[in-house]
Amino acid sequence: MPDIQSMIGKEVEVVANGMLYTGVLIEVSDVEVHLKGAFQWISLPVSAVSDMKLKAGATLRSDRFGD
Repeated sequence: MPDIQSMIGKEVEVVANGMLYTGVLIEVSDVEVHLKGAFQWISLPVSAVSDMKLKAGATLRSDRFGD
């Protein structure tokens, strides 16, 4: 499983409280996971997250120039 820090800025799937959330991983703190969804920001309590993985087809390759 990839390191969470390497997944920041990538599209991920997060399972929390039995629901699947999809979006770009923006930040992970001690308390919350922040995603940028298609239409809104999503903040999930870390204690509710049971699984997090890269969305199918997403890679860990950086899309930024020079990285």
